[in-house]
Amino acid sequence: MPNEFIATSEGTQRLNVDLPKSQYFALKSYALHNQTTVSQLVRDSLKSIVEYDAWFKAKVLAAQADPRPAIAPEEWDAIRAQKLAERKALAGKA
Repeated sequence: MPNEFIATSEGTQRLNVDLPKSQYFALKSYALHNQTTVSQLVRDSLKSIVEYDAWFKAKVLAAQADPRPAIAPEEWDAIRAQKLAERKALAGKA
């Protein structure tokens, strides 16, 4: 799989990171196994982080904008206790 160069209007910056040799060689090995570079792995990881952050913020904003009334803490505790009891009961059957 060849590396693709994508032109963007945004400039790029260099990121220098100090890693222990064992971590660097683990990344290098993973990159070679996946026919890419360590730099591309880092770019892909950072892109995923940014995308997750945007998704998470959208979820929080949607929850804050939800017109339904909030659940009282006591009711929430009861729901959690019931779910925990159900989970323990299922685990006991296994």
